Amino acid sequence: MRNIKGRGLIITFALIVGGIAIIPSIGGATTDNCYVFTSNYNSDTISIIDPITYTVDTSIATAAGQPSGLSLSPDGETLYVAERDGDHVEIFDVATKTSTGTIPIGTAPSATNDVITSPNGGIAAAVKTDWGASTIEIIDLTTNAVTGSVPIPVDATNAAFTPDGTEVWVNSVDSGTVGVVDIATLTASSFEITHSNPGGPYTGTTGIRFSPAGDFAYIGNAADGRISVVDTSSFAEITTITIGHEPGAMDFSPDGTEALVVIGPTKSIGFIDTNTHTLTTTLDVTTVGYDFPNDAVFSLDGSQVIFSASDGDHKVVFFNLASSTVDGAVTVPQGSNNIADVVCRNLEVPTPTPTTYVFSEPLNKWIDWADCEVDDDGDGVVNCNDYFPSDAGLSERPEDAPGYTG
Repeated sequence: MRNIKGRGLIITFALIVGGIAIIPSIGGATTDNCYVFTSNYNSDTISIIDPITYTVDTSIATAAGQPSGLSLSPDGETLYVAERDGDHVEIFDVATKTSTGTIPIGTAPSATNDVITSPNGGIAAAVKTDWGASTIEIIDLTTNAVTGSVPIPVDATNAAFTPDGTEVWVNSVDSGTVGVVDIATLTASSFEITHSNPGGPYTGTTGIRFSPAGDFAYIGNAADGRISVVDTSSFAEITTITIGHEPGAMDFSPDGTEALVVIGPTKSIGFIDTNTHTLTTTLDVTTVGYDFPNDAVFSLDGSQVIFSASDGDHKVVFFNLASSTVDGAVTVPQGSNNIADVVCRNLEVPTPTPTTYVFSEPLNKWIDWADCEVDDDGDGVVNCNDYFPSDAGLSERPEDAPGYTG
């Protein structure tokens, strides 16, 4: 999906953090034409989905079991997948859709739960979960080798880079603590959100998402059924958003005016006004024929929500927000409804090569130049190309013109 301009169930999607990764497809690309990558946790595969035809392009076996978090390199050419059973990160070439190797992260009993690439390029960070001794492992993407290990003050399962790439924030599975890794110094600190801190497993902070502008973050609070809104410059809690149940996967719309959150216990996806930080509406996915939503992201243009769910099979569903209907749904390999992380990236569409015609007589002998003032082909550009058949839907043929030589 690039030249990319940037951007559990246990299904986790990759928009980054968590298993559907959306990247532009390799041919006939448009800004709407992306591949969606899913990591299928219990089937030991990743799947590549075409979101235009709503079909699985291919599924690829992973080197080890329980693939979870996944993330793309900044140039969109390489996909990195965290695999818990192998305690490593596997590398996939996007163009050839093949594995090119693995990057060792740790050894049992630790587990590699997530991997995220820096928006600035050059490095990735892997979450090495080792109860009581968890770390963030820094990977050099030019050598695909671990170059640094930062002990963190929490036991984490997922992480997110700040939009400027200067920090990595990590969750805590059993407290209201958020760990922060400074990339320049490779040191860790932490701050607290408002949290009842019951101390049980998986009662802590669930996930972290940054607003597109990077000025605030949403942090899920499993114990209290809330989302904390945190100022990224001061780490101060601005407010909290009551969800009523454990917040699941979260994502911001491309323009940052709206956010979504998966609310698993009510089988719904909630929508949040990011100006007021209030939950405004919810989508009950059972009303469109699905069950057990796990992960969700906005599409590249914000017109769809892409979510993982079940209807007996395990699905990736494309829901049209304008019409409140399902545009398409894709069956992915089964495995306790496990998909991991969703990542969307924009595509720089190559400029088409123009067709050149040569005439022996002046064009004004046969062209009505008024035709150059109308967007006949509907491509949004008014020019004289609209007169020629290289643009679909036109009947004029240059070869019929007087003096045409080819």
